[in-house]
Amino acid sequence: MFNRGPNDVVFLQAVRYAREKMPRGKVRMLYVDAAGKVYASAVGRSVYELARDNAARMARSHKSFATVGLESAPGRFIPTTVEIGPDEVWALEHILEHALKNGRLPDILKKYVRPIISLVEADREAVVAATSKSRRETRPVVRPRVLDRLPYYPERDIEISMPIYKAEYSYPLIVLKGLPRDEQTPANLGRLLVLDADGDIAIVKVPSRLFRSLEKGLSGMEGKSRRPACALISQQADSLAVSYMTVSQPQKKSLETLTRYFEETGGGKQSISSTARAVIVRARESTAARAIR
Repeated sequence: MFNRGPNDVVFLQAVRYAREKMPRGKVRMLYVDAAGKVYASAVGRSVYELARDNAARMARSHKSFATVGLESAPGRFIPTTVEIGPDEVWALEHILEHALKNGRLPDILKKYVRPIISLVEADREAVVAATSKSRRETRPVVRPRVLDRLPYYPERDIEISMPIYKAEYSYPLIVLKGLPRDEQTPANLGRLLVLDADGDIAIVKVPSRLFRSLEKGLSGMEGKSRRPACALISQQADSLAVSYMTVSQPQKKSLETLTRYFEETGGGKQSISSTARAVIVRARESTAARAIR
């Protein structure tokens, strides 16, 4: 027990249980260890932010990468990125799919995890030493439990499916486009591409009834005002609210540009134009005014 080696892991995605409220300064991270076991445990926000920043740098360089968590102490990790090839990219996509679906990996995927982790073993001591000096110390977390499954959100909630590292998103959500259902989407949910109030692009799953009503409501708003419009999703005390807001032609085009960027690159990060920022500001003001009323 005292001579065990470090339990390094591959970070998969920041996640959240239904109705879960994480302690301040904590983020729940989904990851897999070298044996192919899936966990979801709380890590310090500084760990999450370092993983996110590392991922953003790799994304800007257009390199395929994995985020490896180097265990510096039991239950404490230092994230670092490593460049990977097409086979590992394919494996990670399917590993994330199975981890989110039922928390278990088939044997055919387990074999990819250890080689990915081994890519950083040569630099392990240097990475741990350098990062330990500069990062803020975080408290040890409880040893993670095996994740049997991530429950779907109740119908009035949204299930997060982030294409980028992000533990939380900011309301209101500006709906960019409805996406077709995939085989991982239950029949009672629909998929939307959205821009959140921080300027980040995300894919969210919403109740089917809300999904179906958006197009009808948006069409009605545009027909009535004879101007382009966008749909907004805001958060109330225990539910979600949908509203609509007219936009100018340049603002509509700026949102369409973000949509095309995501469709072409699959990425959630890019520079947000001042025109798109103006839409975000108006969306915040619009939903705030509605909340007061």
